[in-house]
Amino acid sequence: MGSEEAPPPSSRITSKIFSLGFGQKIETVSPFHGILRPFVGQPCQSCTPKSMESFFYKRHTRLGFCNVIRITEENTRYRGWLVRRLCCVIFVWQQSVDQDIHSELTEMVCKHPSVQSTFKGEQEEHDIEKHGKSLSCAKTPGSGQKEVLRILRHIQQTLSPFLIRLVRWILLKLLQRLYLNLQLHCGQVATLLEVSVACPKTPLVYLSTHPSWLDGLLVPFVLHSQNLKVPRVAWDRTDCPRFLRYTLQRLGAVFLPPDGQSSHLSKAVLSAYTETFLEDGHSLLVFLEVLSSPSCHTLSPVACEWVWTIIEAMQSGKVTDILIVPVGISYDGRPEFYGTRGQVTSALEVCRFVVSALCPWTRRLGCARVDFAQPFSLKEYMNNYMWKHLAPVPCLRDALLPYILGVRKKMYDETAVESDASRTVFQEQALLRGFLMHSLRAALSCSSVMASHMISALLLHKHKTGVSLSRLLSELSSMTEDILLRGFDLGFSGQRWDLLRHSLYMLHSCVTIFSVPSIDVYVLCRESHDSIRDLAQRSATLLPVFLYEAVGACTLHALMVQLPSFCVTEIFLSEEELIEMMMAFCSLLNKNILLQPPCQPLYSLCQDIMDKLIHCGLLSMYEDPNATPACDTGRRSFADSLMWRASDDLSDSDCDFTEEKVKRHYKLGRSDHHADFFVFLCHLLGPVLRTYEGAALFLLEHETCGTETEADYVDQLHQYLLLKAEKDGSYECTEHSLAACAIETFKDLGVFQCSPSCHGSILHLSEPFTLKENCSRLVSFIQQFIYKG
Repeated sequence: MGSEEAPPPSSRITSKIFSLGFGQKIETVSPFHGILRPFVGQPCQSCTPKSMESFFYKRHTRLGFCNVIRITEENTRYRGWLVRRLCCVIFVWQQSVDQDIHSELTEMVCKHPSVQSTFKGEQEEHDIEKHGKSLSCAKTPGSGQKEVLRILRHIQQTLSPFLIRLVRWILLKLLQRLYLNLQLHCGQVATLLEVSVACPKTPLVYLSTHPSWLDGLLVPFVLHSQNLKVPRVAWDRTDCPRFLRYTLQRLGAVFLPPDGQSSHLSKAVLSAYTETFLEDGHSLLVFLEVLSSPSCHTLSPVACEWVWTIIEAMQSGKVTDILIVPVGISYDGRPEFYGTRGQVTSALEVCRFVVSALCPWTRRLGCARVDFAQPFSLKEYMNNYMWKHLAPVPCLRDALLPYILGVRKKMYDETAVESDASRTVFQEQALLRGFLMHSLRAALSCSSVMASHMISALLLHKHKTGVSLSRLLSELSSMTEDILLRGFDLGFSGQRWDLLRHSLYMLHSCVTIFSVPSIDVYVLCRESHDSIRDLAQRSATLLPVFLYEAVGACTLHALMVQLPSFCVTEIFLSEEELIEMMMAFCSLLNKNILLQPPCQPLYSLCQDIMDKLIHCGLLSMYEDPNATPACDTGRRSFADSLMWRASDDLSDSDCDFTEEKVKRHYKLGRSDHHADFFVFLCHLLGPVLRTYEGAALFLLEHETCGTETEADYVDQLHQYLLLKAEKDGSYECTEHSLAACAIETFKDLGVFQCSPSCHGSILHLSEPFTLKENCSRLVSFIQQFIYKG
């Protein structure tokens, strides 16, 4: 993969480096174990077990990959010398464009019962306000239809087949200039083809990650190239200027109607549009994340509203079933506009970017990969959600806040949580939130890891002071094995040296390379804001891979900080204190970072984290030599009479006598490998925790007077983090999305109280945190999880 692109001739040292062979055999990195690749993107076994059996594509895992942007004679119906030079044009023009249903859909939406009833209700309210009494509708029969048509024009426009083909041809040439290849797994494509044939009238809803602004054009192009039904794409209105928004609508984009005076009618039209659109079997693409949130995966408000209208269409009964397809997108390098937080600010900027990208001297951005997870049924998910009675997650201000302030020793009072009568108040929000977290988790689990992401994580979180290329070569292979063993896929293959060379080429602006007399080469990170920020964004891809181990490592660090000294030979920790501290730490992390599915209780999640720590060797079971062995049956006293149980006793105990529970203890791994892995895991969560620490320190230095909106407070915190990074070099903590995530966590924790206003929610410090002492306790609680080495 990396050998197709030559290294940049930036200096003599750099050009000399890539000719070195180190006198050793270069091994090949294979992105699979045995003959099969990792099976990624499986649905939840608890919520959608039938979908795993119905849409199971394991029989396609032996299939290879296809490069979408490499168009040859084989992709067209023609052969010849002229075809080879016009194959891109022929390929795009011979693909069929979906039939436009604008006129038919508009008529069906106008006649929808909910739209008609909402319009009549608003008209009666308007007459009451104007005349003081209810009057008959004075408008003409066509006036209501005109209002509905005006709202529908904000949602979609008539498709332009010529514009669609032209833009797809330009996009194909653009992708060929920007990327070496755009890979698709043939088994995943075969699954979607089988689903489209087996269920032709069942709509597909693609829920995708959103690493770049290019995704809205890339995913439809990929589906178009594989003869799959091209979906409508839900775009964010705030990301697009007016002219660009109209152009995207002609290409198949849909937008939420703007908030206005007839908001009830707009919601009714949107619900009727979504219901009619899905009932006809059409597809929709929704991006789950906000565009500029690589570290904390902030859920998009636009995605929340679209997904809720989809759930309402499912609940109405008009749509029999909807198949959900999570989509993961990975880039070696993302095309960005350096405007306001990387967003598109004008159509002229887009044209300028396209022209500059098509120039022959444009630097390529490496490789790209699109992965489709296994489809699952929304109907099955909702049916299982309705009958399950899971223990609700307690509010942070009731569970974690007393733990931080030292009011209560135990983290959770399970009996109080289960008997809480107000647990069903927010069922709709819980259903939406749980479904979004399931889909986001599946999309991230099927996203491939690139070689440049791995090298960025190694340089930033493990070797920030410098590392030799020979050590990077060995650690690249070991990290590849770790990622594959955790069930994640890789977006590369080939020789280690070629992969390393390609990664350093991609990171040319972030690293500095030095040659030393020992015939070795050292790589150092550049201590600048843009360099560290770029490395942090790339390495954030590895956080979902090692998330459980990173949470466990930070918990172990918090417990070791409480020990009187680190000079002991062995460190033993009890299971009770490990689970207690781990539950507190998991509650502190934002749900978008922890990615905890709602079908998994917090205690079960902590048990899984414990298993991960034992599997990777950071923890090992320890038995007290003075205690009776666990397998010794002689210590068990036999009862005089058998203690039979009733047939309906479903307790999980398998013994017929009462016995004191044996306390388990664990000891830490002491090898150099375990120590290096422990430090790497702690640093992997470092940007998130240091942002939390900066937000808590900001409370000590900044007095909220109750007149600042949440957006203004986030901007002030972001500026504070930038100033703090200038002093200590923590540029990886200066993401605006991380600052917003910290404020959202503090709101859930009870640090802030919100009051509504016309300009947005106003933040106030809650009564406990008006005292500096409690703010200092919050800072200390967060700092114990941060590894300072």
